[in-house]
Amino acid sequence: MTEVERIIKEGVIPVDFLKPEVRCDFLVDTDRKKIWAVCLDMLIKFDAICKKHNLKYYVIAGTLLGTIRHKGFIPWDDDIDVGMMREDYDRFNQIAREELSHPYFWQTHNTDKGSLYSYNKIRNSNTSAISKTFRFAGFNQGIWLTIFPLDNWPLEGGEERYNAIKKLNQENSAHMRRSNPHPTEADLERLAQFPYRDPNIVVNEINTICTQYNGQPCEYIKAASATVIKYPKGIYNKSDFASSLLLDFEGLLKVPVPVGYDNILTRVYGNYMEFPPIEERGKWHDGTIFNADKPYSEYEFD
Repeated sequence: MTEVERIIKEGVIPVDFLKPEVRCDFLVDTDRKKIWAVCLDMLIKFDAICKKHNLKYYVIAGTLLGTIRHKGFIPWDDDIDVGMMREDYDRFNQIAREELSHPYFWQTHNTDKGSLYSYNKIRNSNTSAISKTFRFAGFNQGIWLTIFPLDNWPLEGGEERYNAIKKLNQENSAHMRRSNPHPTEADLERLAQFPYRDPNIVVNEINTICTQYNGQPCEYIKAASATVIKYPKGIYNKSDFASSLLLDFEGLLKVPVPVGYDNILTRVYGNYMEFPPIEERGKWHDGTIFNADKPYSEYEFD
C-alpha cells in the first residue's frame, strides 16, 4: 500500500482530492495532488501533536501565502512551511521522537547525521523528495514539512548576523556536498571555500547567533536560521504574531495564520495577491525528485 492509498483509506483526504485540475492557469496534476496529500497528512499529524501539548505554531512563507491567496496550496507549490517561537520549537523537538513513528520521521542534525539543515523537518519515509544537490548525502529524503524557529531579531547589527548565519549554512551545505562522487563545478567551488570542520560545531554556532537575544525585550522576530530570503526581507514585527486566526486550508483543516499576515506577506512578497509570471511558477524546488508512491531509499544513483 502506498502512502497516498493509506491516507485515503484512513479518511485523511477524500479520493476525489487527487483529481487533476487547473488552478490559476496552472495544471495541478495527480502527481502533485499526491504530494499535497502526503504534506496534508503530515500537517494534520503535526497540528494534533501541537494541540495535545499546547504548543503554538503558524503557517508561514509559501504556506501562509497559499492560505491567504488560494485558501490552500499555491498551485505550483510542493511542501509545507510552519514557524514556532523558539521556546515552543524546542519543546516540540523534545517530544517529537516519542510522538512520531514510521512513516513519520523527525529530522534534525542529531536524529539524521547526514542532514545539516539549520531547521528541523518532518519527513514521510515511504515517499521521495530527493535533492539534486544532496542526493548522495545519506539522509532521509522523503516528502517534508519544515518547522522554522522564530527568534528575536534586533535591527542593529542585523545584516552582519544574517551574513554570518548564511556563511555557516553554506559551510554545512559544503559538507553535505562532500558525499557527491561526481562533484559539479559549484560543488568544487563550495568545498574549496570551506575546508572540513565538524558540522555539529557549525550547527551550534548557528543556533548561538540565532538565539542570543531571546528572553530580552525586542520588537522584531525572524526565522533567523533560514537565510534563503534575501536580507532584510523576512524580518517581522513581533506584534504581527501576537495572536492567530484559523483559516481554511484546502477545505480539509483550519490552520493558524498570524494576525498580522498582511504586513508579513507584504514585507516578503510586495503585492502578494499578484501571481508570478507563468514561466516562473513551479521552479522553487526545481530538480528535486518527487514521488509520493516510492520510498527515497529505493532510488539508486551512480
